[in-house]
Amino acid sequence: MSSFMVPVLVITYSLFALMIIVVIFGKKGKEEDASLKRKKNIGKETVQVTYKNVDTSFYDRVIKPIVDKLNDSEKYGENATKTERQRIQNEELALKLRKAGLYISVSNYRFFKLAFTAVVIVVSLGIGLILYLTTASTSSLLVAGVGAIIGVVGPTLFLSSRVKKHQGAIKSQLAETIDLMSVCMESGLSFDASLVKIAERMEGPLIDELMTVFRQIQLGKNRNDALRSLADSSDVKELKTFVSAVIQAGQLGIPITNVLRSQAEQLRMNKSEEIKEVASKVPTKMTIPTILFILPCILLVIMAPVAFQVIDTLKNTM
Repeated sequence: MSSFMVPVLVITYSLFALMIIVVIFGKKGKEEDASLKRKKNIGKETVQVTYKNVDTSFYDRVIKPIVDKLNDSEKYGENATKTERQRIQNEELALKLRKAGLYISVSNYRFFKLAFTAVVIVVSLGIGLILYLTTASTSSLLVAGVGAIIGVVGPTLFLSSRVKKHQGAIKSQLAETIDLMSVCMESGLSFDASLVKIAERMEGPLIDELMTVFRQIQLGKNRNDALRSLADSSDVKELKTFVSAVIQAGQLGIPITNVLRSQAEQLRMNKSEEIKEVASKVPTKMTIPTILFILPCILLVIMAPVAFQVIDTLKNTM
């Protein structure tokens, strides 16, 4: 293949990829609201009346309409099942986005996922094609395949890793936040004012979640309901326990400061136990690297001089 054709092929495929991107992103924002569609269709539907001859057969007049209704009900049931399944999937995806700290809608996430997949597949196929035409190597097919797999699996892996990272950050910040909240409430501040004061002193995923709770309370939502939504949107057991304790304290009339103090102490003890547990696992985890990398080097340093002496001795005797 000539050196002149390679830049031409690269430019052509780049323009093609750009066209694909423009087509995908051009659909964004063009979806009409369902209510607007209904308003536009008002008056367009007409009712057609058909007159049946009374001399038709009993099957056409009685049995056939019943069969048609049964078929329609089965079809409606299938559509309802699909709609229910889609609704459940949307709710699960929305909850996963909430756990990841991504405040975007399900439709936007699916759009960006589709756009990322299409762009990565197109680019990887283009790179694989160019490598194949320039080097005639079968490794270009591997490049295209790996790129396609990344395009398909990448968004899901990113979301899962984001969920794990976000929940881990919340867990690591929980003890310090509860300590500061306990100090604020002991000094005379209310629960809502404590959230604002904490947000002025700290930042992080947990602070963002608490400020979301504060905004919901300011908009008129019940505090217990806002805290329950916070617990439902998290996988951190300690946070669920904290929310449950605060709600029960409010219902039983127990001072929240006592609950916060005990929760903070329990969290510090749990964190200390986790650190000890991780530290106890370090020697076991270091066994395999020691055997694979360090032990051979030690044996080589010890046995190499002996091996050279044995070889020299054998040469002299021979």
